[in-house]
Amino acid sequence: MAGDSNEGRRMTAGGRGEAATGGARNVQPLVRRKARHILRQLSPGERESLIIKCWMSHDARWFMAVATAFGLDAAIRLNRVAVCEEGRAEARRLVRRLQLPPVQTVADYLLVQEVMIGLLGPDLLDYTLTQSGEDGFELRIQRCFAFDNVSRAGIAQQYECGILPRLMGWLDELGVDYELSPEPVKCLKAQDRECAYAFRFKAGGDTGAREPRPARRQPAGRLEPKAHAGPSLPAML
Repeated sequence: MAGDSNEGRRMTAGGRGEAATGGARNVQPLVRRKARHILRQLSPGERESLIIKCWMSHDARWFMAVATAFGLDAAIRLNRVAVCEEGRAEARRLVRRLQLPPVQTVADYLLVQEVMIGLLGPDLLDYTLTQSGEDGFELRIQRCFAFDNVSRAGIAQQYECGILPRLMGWLDELGVDYELSPEPVKCLKAQDRECAYAFRFKAGGDTGAREPRPARRQPAGRLEPKAHAGPSLPAML
């Protein structure tokens, strides 16, 4: 009966569900307290580093799963779409949480960019930033975790940059109208070229408080699962 099916779960005064297993006590609160005590062994920096590493492991394995099911080309293309949209979500959350003012100048944007990199993984890249006038800047990447990982996986020559689309997602969500050169497609490091990109803000560097811009790229076509006969990809992390 409906009444019997609902007896297996009841709500405590605090509003939390408590499993009723023949009168047995719900041990979840006790286990949670013990788990919190164990986690206190981690400093804030160690906890943050561990969370980033877990996210990186998921990122690599998501890519490998898509490549296995749909092929490497599809994984590369969908990775670029996903990271761009993720960039937009990151910028939206950070601006709201930190109550950051609208980006008006290149200097404003570079500060927001550094805040996001500082939160999401400051040790994943080694890079320099050079502001060129009031309306532009240049990004030069010396060490890139994505290039290191795809090189270990043996797919660097096919890989298309997944770092710049994330940054482009930040710019789009912040409402910045800009030009980028070169267009980030094939990994520059894999071509033995310097990984350097020039950004130029339109309207003399004053972006104004614009609404978020549409994403530059969208997935093309629908992908159906298929067996992928290519070489298996080793774990990238």
